[in-house]
Amino acid sequence: MTKNIPPFEGFPPDLPDFLWGLGFNNERPWFNDHRADFERCLNTPIHALAEDVKAAMGDRHPGLAPALHVSRIWRDARRLFGRGPFKEHMWFSLGVSGEIYTPTPQFWFGIDAKSWEAGMGCWNMSGEMLDRWRKSIDAAPQRLEAIVRRLDRREDLAHYWKVYKRPKGDPGPALYDWYNAMSVELGKTVWFDPAPPGRELLDQVLDVYEALVPLYQYLLELGAG
Repeated sequence: MTKNIPPFEGFPPDLPDFLWGLGFNNERPWFNDHRADFERCLNTPIHALAEDVKAAMGDRHPGLAPALHVSRIWRDARRLFGRGPFKEHMWFSLGVSGEIYTPTPQFWFGIDAKSWEAGMGCWNMSGEMLDRWRKSIDAAPQRLEAIVRRLDRREDLAHYWKVYKRPKGDPGPALYDWYNAMSVELGKTVWFDPAPPGRELLDQVLDVYEALVPLYQYLLELGAG
């Protein structure tokens, strides 16, 4: 465990209250008056969860996803576009680079006032990487089909990507959307019922990540090709 970060014990029941309050009072004076609530409700728990997830993934898959990045609550002052200075959610990513918007795949987790999400994605796939993606399916469709069959048994995982309006090809119904994807992203969304989750969230996030490890490894190999 990183120094000064305690083990993850869950998000407190009043996390939604803090985030709804921030949404309605997105300004520095209000945030400064509620900084202790921010630390207790959101900042400390998400850093604790991120570190525990990283440690568990490192134990299970040494060297697979060594870099961790936890978002800040502050928006980039250059990109406010009329919004307040604070985000109303936080997230972390885990991967080779730790940065979520890179050409390499990343595991991710996010939480807001209503729900949490966890998944894995490769967003900024270059044209070269997408070409390798399709060529890999053409050359050996059975490998990705085996991964997809396992993922299809997970009814809790949703596809978050877009496909090309003009198809790049047709490898058959099992892989059609995968072949024509503009990026790859799968995840799980869980709505609070009624409160944010406790320490059991760690195992729930790891369960999602474990299901996505084979696809993550597949994408890593494409990036290295």
